[in-house]
Amino acid sequence: MNTTSAQLDFLLNDFVGRVPHVTHVIAVAADGLLIASNNTLPRDEAERLSAIASGLTSLLAGAARSLQADPVISNLTEMNGGFMFSRSVSSGASILALAGLNCDIGQVGHELANLINQVGPALTPAARQVYAAQYQQH
Repeated sequence: MNTTSAQLDFLLNDFVGRVPHVTHVIAVAADGLLIASNNTLPRDEAERLSAIASGLTSLLAGAARSLQADPVISNLTEMNGGFMFSRSVSSGASILALAGLNCDIGQVGHELANLINQVGPALTPAARQVYAAQYQQH
């Protein structure tokens, strides 16, 4: 599937609207910069989360290498107010989703894996440039 920026925005917004208790989702390029986010997340917050996702992905990859383990596919972080899901894409990009405490962790993880299958090939630095250009037009 060749996912355009508009399709990517639609899929991220659909994910937040469809998966119970998920509040935000972002797509992050391998270089750590924001590709896309759901439309209820302010741009500056999405960019901050993008840096967090990139740092988390890098730390987990380093830990896996140090332990001579296979690459990290996903990570779940429990916080006082909810959960942060991070899932890697083969291109080095990642998806980060935030969900409330009442979420079904299994459902969110499953839906996130399905989302990765849909959008994974579109998560490149080139896609980020298209998204940034569209954002500047609004």
